[in-house]
Amino acid sequence: MSEAIGARIRRHDPSDMYGRIMALGGQIDHALAIAARFESAIEPAACRAVVVCGMGGSAIAGDLARDALGDRLGVPLLSVRDDAPPAWARDDALVVFSSYSGHTAETLAAYERLRDGAARRVAITSGGELAVRCQADGVPVCRIPGGMPPRTALGYSLVTLLATLRAAGVATYDDAEVREAAEVVRQVCADNSVEASGALALSIAEELRECLPVVYAASRRLAGTARRWAGQLAENAKTFAHHALYPELNHNEIVGWNAPAALLSQAVIVSLEDDDDGDLARRQRDVGLELVAPAARGVVRVSTPAGGPLARVLGTVALGDLVSFYLAMFNGVDPTPVERIDTLKQRLRDPDA
Repeated sequence: MSEAIGARIRRHDPSDMYGRIMALGGQIDHALAIAARFESAIEPAACRAVVVCGMGGSAIAGDLARDALGDRLGVPLLSVRDDAPPAWARDDALVVFSSYSGHTAETLAAYERLRDGAARRVAITSGGELAVRCQADGVPVCRIPGGMPPRTALGYSLVTLLATLRAAGVATYDDAEVREAAEVVRQVCADNSVEASGALALSIAEELRECLPVVYAASRRLAGTARRWAGQLAENAKTFAHHALYPELNHNEIVGWNAPAALLSQAVIVSLEDDDDGDLARRQRDVGLELVAPAARGVVRVSTPAGGPLARVLGTVALGDLVSFYLAMFNGVDPTPVERIDTLKQRLRDPDA
């Protein structure tokens, strides 16, 4: 990779976001050991649904777990990204409170709403107020390592959630799948490292310079991955990004590509594609892209790496994380701070701040 990128990294990445992204494979391995110890605290019991309460980097684990497990998830899984879990969660649902810091206001509020209910509760956190409340209430807590931006703790959040679902008897998978995913992630990172030549992540980042990234994927396997790409582009590269899913986008959003050319000329479509998309979804994607591509600045098509469902999901996540990092370098911004989020949280705590 060019010396210019290395110079940009030295200048714009003082908190080593690059190192955190590259460490995802090892984090998955470590999370597997943590999960093995935690599974014994979860007793199997019948439930009609799983509700994952979380925000941002903590919530995405629920989406990715649902995508990777597919039909091996025996009950519906709902990700709740606000402070109001559904009333039916009080009955026979398994509710997982996922807050990396343990201080997420919306997740704590959701916990309080269900505190006196009959829901089976579990928490995944590095500590904080969530851990304090769970300890007081006898709610099992899976503690994961702290001290990092929540979006860089995905390996911990996802693998421990998967273990929770398996221990509760609502999902099936083998630890070998997790180890395979870790290896695929390591390979994706190696192929797209600063030292690699012809890195796909770098070329995609170059395509997205001074553009509006529009991330499309089919809903069956890569829904959560598309959301992750858009979120990482926003937080790391400090750029607006959008995501939508086939086939739904072909029933509404596709018409929006009739907007004025001046608006659409800076849009680049990133099409995330997987072998499990299915014949109908692939047809929807190919025809849809054919219709809208002339209005866009460009289309980048990204295939998932080889491997099982979890490996393909996490390998594509790792690629997207690196794309967002390299785009941050091109944009001349530090990928780690999220100042607007910090300011918003402070003003919510203290309106006069």
